[in-house]
Amino acid sequence: MASPQHPVDAVLPPRAMLTLGFQHMLVSYLGAITVPMIVAAALKMTPAQTTLLISTALFTSGIATLLQTVGFWKFGVRLPIMQGVAFSSVGPVIAIGTDPSLGFQGVCGAIIGAGVITLLLAPVIGRLRQFFPPVVTGCIVTAIGLSLFPVAYQWLGGGRGAPQFGAPVFFAVAIGVVALILAINRYGSEFLRNLSVLIGLLAGAAVATALGMGDFAEVRRAPWFTMVQPFAFGLPVFDIGAIVTMTIVMLVQMVESMGLFIAIGDLVKRPVSEREATNGLRANGLASAIGGMFAAFPYIAFMENVGLVIVTGVRSRWVVATCGVLLCAVALVPKIGALFASIPAAALGGAALVMFGVVGAAGIKTLGQVDYENNRSNLTIVAITLACALMPVIMPSVLEKLPEALQPFVHSSVIIACVVSVFLNLLLNGLPGRDAPLAHAGEHAPEI
Repeated sequence: MASPQHPVDAVLPPRAMLTLGFQHMLVSYLGAITVPMIVAAALKMTPAQTTLLISTALFTSGIATLLQTVGFWKFGVRLPIMQGVAFSSVGPVIAIGTDPSLGFQGVCGAIIGAGVITLLLAPVIGRLRQFFPPVVTGCIVTAIGLSLFPVAYQWLGGGRGAPQFGAPVFFAVAIGVVALILAINRYGSEFLRNLSVLIGLLAGAAVATALGMGDFAEVRRAPWFTMVQPFAFGLPVFDIGAIVTMTIVMLVQMVESMGLFIAIGDLVKRPVSEREATNGLRANGLASAIGGMFAAFPYIAFMENVGLVIVTGVRSRWVVATCGVLLCAVALVPKIGALFASIPAAALGGAALVMFGVVGAAGIKTLGQVDYENNRSNLTIVAITLACALMPVIMPSVLEKLPEALQPFVHSSVIIACVVSVFLNLLLNGLPGRDAPLAHAGEHAPEI
């Protein structure tokens, strides 16, 4: 008798796939374009170059998402994981790009080289799977949720640089979005509940625009069409020092990705094996190498979208794969992308409060299943990990005088949570046996 299909592998009707995929794209879009905008400003690129860089980042984000969700051969973890540009790569990219002897062509060469190296090292890093028991993954997911809150608060207040930041009208729009999402989840049909974040976000955006919050200047300036092609900024320059620098950054990102794969697998009730984690890391390396060819960046999972998976309860990887296809399409039409980016921040803040809160709640739920009675070391692991992981969120200035080489890493709560929790678990609980069962999260995701 054939075993029932896992919800992760479910193929939904076309209308549901398209609307749910669009919802994922809308949630991820702003995060996907933030890094290229920061890099373009730091490297003093022209408006045309900035538009091209944003388009290539979106296009390769779509490719990276398809590699992880659909997968092929030994590539892809095959989970509902949206891939986006890794923020920890911003510092090294700017450092390499501002070197007169390298420029952005040196950035592309470094990312291609590091992508190939990390692809080859994936089986080695994949063996770290056994170092991520529930006490570790629970800490990581909780830290992710808590570290995302400042982003939600900034949007809720009107967005960075808003003239009247924190004005009551911004709070009113955000609270209205939250209230609508809650109402749909309480009284709506199953189809509407699956789209609750999208409906709340679009309704909030309409209200905010009517109140004069929208700024559509970039929509008017953006071109209708752009062509994404390899080596748009010229042939890559392969510098050994730059490749080594980027490889070190991406090795740390591989450890972070390992924690994310396992945590996401637990959340969707499909525990990730060592082989599957290795396949996911291979896909990250390949996606990064492709990103370098298209003048883009290294990639990692976007936890904002994991929050959406939990809120909707739709775990299908094919929905997120649809998001990847839509990203590739939108990358070719910058005017549409600019329209998405013009959604008023207050509306985004309301949706983010729900999604990010659910991610944190999922981590707390996992930690609630950890044995503290018979193993008091677990309480110590959780306490110290969260205390360390929240430093970049609550008081980032305390980390500013650490060595420059550590700055891209110590300002990531996820990386700190991964490293500290794994280290403390090894120190206090020892190395688990290779044949130990892989415990995972409970049967039901937290409800909003």
